[in-house]
Amino acid sequence: MRHIKSRKNKKHGGSVFHLIKPAIFGIAAAVIIAILFIVLFALVFVIMKSIVSSAVIPLSLFAIIIGCFIGSFICACISRERGFIYGLLIGLTLFAVVYVLGLALGSGYFGTLAVIKLICLLAAGGFGGWCGSNRAHTKRRRA
Repeated sequence: MRHIKSRKNKKHGGSVFHLIKPAIFGIAAAVIIAILFIVLFALVFVIMKSIVSSAVIPLSLFAIIIGCFIGSFICACISRERGFIYGLLIGLTLFAVVYVLGLALGSGYFGTLAVIKLICLLAAGGFGGWCGSNRAHTKRRRA
């Protein structure tokens, strides 16, 4: 008699790696894109030669949010399922990375700004994952 594998095991090889792989790529993409945006904003500040100190925190938060959205979108496109959950995971992981870096640099305390960052990253991650998983399911029609 033949051994019949389930469709899910046949598709993914039965390993847990197929669950972790999209998250790893998404987190890496989120961190790299956030760093690129922060460097871009730093270059703009250097070129302008005038730094408005009140613009630094919102621009850094914007860079992290954009990185989180794009990383979650990439993760959901790779996994093609559970995009919202993956997005929340990436948002939470990116928040943990930023918070630990803040603690290491001596400026990390859990206050109002940290709660705002957490909410923004969870929202951006969830929305990016949702957009990516919905995009992955659409198929183009052949002309």
